[in-house]
Amino acid sequence: MVSSSGTGSNALLRTSDGEQHNCGGWGHLLGDEGGAYWIAHKAVKSVIDDVDGLRISPYPTHNVWEVIREHFDADTRADLLPHAYKNFNKSQFAGLTVKLSALAYKGDELSRHIFAEAGSALAAHVVALARRSTAKRLRVVCVGSVWNSWDVLKPGMLNELNAKKVKCELELVRLKVSSAMGAAWLAANKINYDLPRDDEAFCQVFHKYRPDAVNGDAKVKHNGQVNGNLNGVENCGATIGFIGYFSLREKVTAATVVNDLKGRREKYNFIADVVAVSAASVVYIEIVDGRRIDAFTGKKLKISNGSGFIIKEDGLILTNAHVVVNKPNAIVKVRLTDGSTHEALIEHYDLQSDLATLRIPVKGLPTMKLGTSADLKPGEWVVAIGSPLDLSNTVTAGVVSSTQRAGSELGLQDRNIVYIQTDAPITFGNSGGPLVNLDGEAIGINSMKVTYGISFAIPIDYVKEFLAKHKTKSPQVSKRYLGITMLSLTPSILMELKMRNPEMPTDIQHGILVWKVIIGSPAFNGGLQPGDIVVKINGKPVHNTTDIYNILESTTGSLKIDAVRGRQQINLTIVPELH
Repeated sequence: MVSSSGTGSNALLRTSDGEQHNCGGWGHLLGDEGGAYWIAHKAVKSVIDDVDGLRISPYPTHNVWEVIREHFDADTRADLLPHAYKNFNKSQFAGLTVKLSALAYKGDELSRHIFAEAGSALAAHVVALARRSTAKRLRVVCVGSVWNSWDVLKPGMLNELNAKKVKCELELVRLKVSSAMGAAWLAANKINYDLPRDDEAFCQVFHKYRPDAVNGDAKVKHNGQVNGNLNGVENCGATIGFIGYFSLREKVTAATVVNDLKGRREKYNFIADVVAVSAASVVYIEIVDGRRIDAFTGKKLKISNGSGFIIKEDGLILTNAHVVVNKPNAIVKVRLTDGSTHEALIEHYDLQSDLATLRIPVKGLPTMKLGTSADLKPGEWVVAIGSPLDLSNTVTAGVVSSTQRAGSELGLQDRNIVYIQTDAPITFGNSGGPLVNLDGEAIGINSMKVTYGISFAIPIDYVKEFLAKHKTKSPQVSKRYLGITMLSLTPSILMELKMRNPEMPTDIQHGILVWKVIIGSPAFNGGLQPGDIVVKINGKPVHNTTDIYNILESTTGSLKIDAVRGRQQINLTIVPELH
């Protein structure tokens, strides 16, 4: 028997007399139970239904919701609608399952519950086909990415097998070779060419289900062995599985010689080498509201999170200003790679350059070496490291697209500053973390992602200037504060956004893209949302972020905001705070 669970799911049984039976495989609208898309869909639906009050989730949903938000780059449930309709992509949905699996292995109850349900669904496929066989023992070849999460599938699967009173023994195995070898064996069998089978060499048993172990009858003789041999049952009653645990070593030369690849992993694994050198200095940063409680957890409400990296062994940490600058009652917490958590003080910040330093009361910390961005070249490999969603040392890699993206285009008031543009994904969670070259040196600080394949980092040479300027603490000047991260919409960025988002109005010629809104900030309270495009403030057109800074400095009182949200024109009133 073959049980396949990747993006979708299906199962197949081929008996010793040549009969073939299928179960599932009807696509995501009619089936795919237990597949990655099914799991992801169930997770999203659980959160939405719980909030709507349609079906109350049996377990807290906040961790799953955070993973969903990060995966789809969404802040609200409404932001998920394009992914469910116009921009629906089954594979993208299914990709959420990898993150849910990580959450389940960390102990999240809702994720574990969903994976147990997936295990039950996959067991139902096995039960349906096992009834068509007279064999006393069946081998189930388990293929597809979902089976990699066996530990969290297992409870649901065993419960289903027990409930349906499966009478035969089952051996769940995973392949150690290409499935093409099984296809070759079937082809040889078709022309009556005898090829020997060596189950032990090409598959590994990872679980054995025995009805006698369930009903307590210890007298039933157990004929199978963990090494894959099936003793005492002729032909297993069925030719179980055609995907490829058959040995072709004696009569067939495999199309891919696995030994030829030996050593490549060690030779070319340069990304892992960079991470090994750099990751210990990367920290997770969480901002909580000291006066508000999360109804789900009973703990202080988390209002922002991001990453940073240690640059001095006495506890000095570098990050983005938008990660840590919040309302006055906010508490900044830093978690190190050893798992310890420390309350941090904000030493310096600059909202216009989006840089900040924190300090924690710990000595002897591992530090990140600061390189130089002056000699950075387009096409050079870089690695973005961070801790999105409380998941430590999450790594993405890409190449430098441009080293000369003008700061005036992207929101820095100092027009001499340029950004590094890269296709390495930068999300809310790894903002503030380091952008590292292949020498393990920080050459930038992750700042923002505009859309898929377009992310920006602040060059480390400018960061060094910021650090030098603040060696001696100067008096802080109160500034009017909105609580947003923003991006100037230059003609080139506008064109790129319109190409990637057909719903974007074609008549927008200028404006500011709101990339992030800090919870509890004036912008948040005034109704501004990520993805909004601000086109006017107090009746005056805005073309870049410098215009917004100038308006904040030259006015008092509330601001009248004209913005575009999707295809709608909206009008908001926001009262900035002094900060």
